[in-house]
Amino acid sequence: MMVKKKLAAAALATVLAFGMTTTVLAHDGWSQTNAPIIAQGEVSYVDLLLGNHSNHHKSYRIAGQWSTDSSKVFVTTPAGKKVDITGTRFYTGEAATDTEPALNNGFIASFSSSSPGAYIISVEGDSVFKHGEVASRTLRSAKSFVAVSDIPTLDRVKALTGFSKAVNDDRAELIPQFNPAAVTPNGKVSVQLLLKGSPLADAEVSLIRRSNSEAHTFTTDAQGKISFTTGQADFYLLRAKPNTDEKKDGEYGTTNYEATMTFMVQNGSVKLPSSTVNPVPYIYVNGKIVDAPSVEIKVGSTYVNASFVKEYLDASYTGAGSVTLRSAAENIGATVEFLPAVGDTRAAVLIYTKE
Repeated sequence: MMVKKKLAAAALATVLAFGMTTTVLAHDGWSQTNAPIIAQGEVSYVDLLLGNHSNHHKSYRIAGQWSTDSSKVFVTTPAGKKVDITGTRFYTGEAATDTEPALNNGFIASFSSSSPGAYIISVEGDSVFKHGEVASRTLRSAKSFVAVSDIPTLDRVKALTGFSKAVNDDRAELIPQFNPAAVTPNGKVSVQLLLKGSPLADAEVSLIRRSNSEAHTFTTDAQGKISFTTGQADFYLLRAKPNTDEKKDGEYGTTNYEATMTFMVQNGSVKLPSSTVNPVPYIYVNGKIVDAPSVEIKVGSTYVNASFVKEYLDASYTGAGSVTLRSAAENIGATVEFLPAVGDTRAAVLIYTKE
């Protein structure tokens, strides 16, 4: 169960300043979606992987499995709702026997959605490991990402920003400052490392390419960020393993945090043939397209009238005249995303209210 109350900033700073210990070399856990972009209603499969013992813990080598007793799988929707999908998890291979270990096998979880937008998958573990008389706690956060779209192409989802939400406020977490569903080679990107919601400076983060285990190591700046140039088309894994002296008498003497995230670099976008496209975007509210004949474009912005706001966004709205769609949505705390026009299909605005 996630701890909702964060440590006070001063207390956390003290723990980080005086409690950092040598990185513990143990198994790493990560997750990986089968495709970065899927169509509405399709199933996204998420591999739950554990390993990383070769190449100084900088590889994709599989060596073990996530514990089903101490881990759960969640997906955070474009509306910011965190949903437990642990019940979808299934085993992909043969179980261990008295003579044969269960090697190179793991678990897969899945979900599907008819609502377009940015989805964050997080596998979260909480275990206490004992080595003789010494015990330590390990808190894991393994993130991967998928974009759901009416047209599953890179150009259609490249403007999504919802992947940068924080979803693990009780542990370490890697936050992409870019769209991990629309990455191409030679892009300048950055990632932020948080510990219990606060940026973690001077921490080591490794970037590992799947096909050859080529690895690079970075150190986070004062804002907990690293920056790098994306490589060739492939899967990539980021990992960080900060540790503290946080303890619980009688249970464990130190706490190890493990944060991983994966993303796929794609060769490029598929260009659809196009002609003149209607500049008025489709409007989705909470994942459903709405009939909005009053929507119009003025000086590059989308405007709606008061009746639209009252019907779809805020029943208590008392304004008159027309307002920009973004301001009307953000004034009630809604999440707003944009899908650029592709081919002959016009752009779309995705709105998720707090309901």
